[in-house]
Order: sequence, then C-alpha cells, then structure tokens
Amino acid sequence: MSTDQPLHWSSNGVRIRTAHRCGSTAYLRTTVSSSKLRSDKIDAALQLIAQKGVKRVFTSAIGPREQLFFRDIGFRLHEELVLLSNDFSVPVPKPTHPTRRALRSDRPQILDIDTSAFPQFWQFDEPALSEAIKATPRSRFRVNAEPSPHGFAITGRSGRQGFLQRLAVHPAHQGKGLGRSLATDALGWLQKRHVNEVLVNTQITNLTALELYESIGFTRRSDGLAVLRWDAGE
Repeated sequence: MSTDQPLHWSSNGVRIRTAHRCGSTAYLRTTVSSSKLRSDKIDAALQLIAQKGVKRVFTSAIGPREQLFFRDIGFRLHEELVLLSNDFSVPVPKPTHPTRRALRSDRPQILDIDTSAFPQFWQFDEPALSEAIKATPRSRFRVNAEPSPHGFAITGRSGRQGFLQRLAVHPAHQGKGLGRSLATDALGWLQKRHVNEVLVNTQITNLTALELYESIGFTRRSDGLAVLRWDAGE
C-alpha cells in the first residue's frame, strides 16, 4: 500500500486518501451512516496507514452523531463549521453575471482560484476537486462566463437534497457579484429539479460567505458540523 495514492476501505464504510502535497496527511470521508461503522475496523485502517507514514488524518465536515463515533476512537476537534440550509421559501434571485460549464482545460485556473480564496488547510488539490465533483449522484460544475474563470461553483444533488459543495472567487475579483451569481445559478438549477432543501457549510470566521448565503435565503442550523483530527501515536 502506497501513501501517494488514494486509500480505500469501502467495505468498512470509509474512504481515506493521502494529501497530494504531503503524504503524511490523509483525509477521511464516510460512505455509510455512523450506525454502520465499526470502530475496530476503522482503528485497524488507521493503524495500517500510520505504519505507511501517515501521521495525521482529518475527517470531512461531519455532523454530531458521526462526531461522537470518531471521538470515541481517538479523534479530537480540529475546527467547527456553520451549517446553513435553504428550503426555497425565499425567491431565488436571478444571477447578474452569466456562467458556463467548467471545462477540463479550466482545471489549472480553478485550482489557482481555490488556492487564492481559501486558507491552506481548506485548499483543493486535483484529487480533492475530482472527489467534490463526484460526491453526489448528480453535479453541476460552473465558472463565470468571462474570457477566463475568476470564480467557480460545484453543486451536488442526491434525490431531493441539494448541496452547494464549493464556491470560490479569486480575491482580486471579489465584490463584483460573481460569487452571488454562481450561488444563485446553483440554487436555480436545484430548484428546477424539485430539490426540497439545499445545504452549505462554511467556517465560523468566514463572515463574507455567511453574509452572502444569508442574503440569498440560507438560514443557520443549530446542528453544526465539525472537522475532527486523529494523530498517530496519541
């Protein structure tokens, strides 16, 4: 088993991949509900990758029930997030900037936007970007329709549930309405497909994002999310 490739334990209900920039860091995402996870199997997987040089593992943003499971096997809090939802009770504003489908040739610029817009811990590499696009059965990947991309949005749909997976605008082009247009384009796409609720999460300190989401109909939920961390040898 090599830590320069994604590591999968699908039968055990988790998927673990190592970071592209640092093979000693890995990211864990659950693929089943917490009630189906087995602590002995997850612990065995963690010990195995620790033997291969992984020193720390971060979960994806998870809810309270999953947090309890992972805390019981040695994970601790890394960062709390705000979870917001939109049930379309407020009319969706029309985008003021046109968008277009993101092309594979846009990927380098999209990753540059992402790196510029987020702190290092939250930045996407190519595997993380691909994972976000494939995280739901249906997805929409858009950029602003100017000569070159300055912002992008990844939207997911699973049945009647929608997700604003990722929204980023290069800092040099923020404040022009690009993020708002990408977000409302996402909401319009989901509404046309009869989605009942859309979820998005962001950092507690990201006041700009919170203001944007709340201005287009999202409200904060009490059941927030968190990223947990496991350190080898602790």
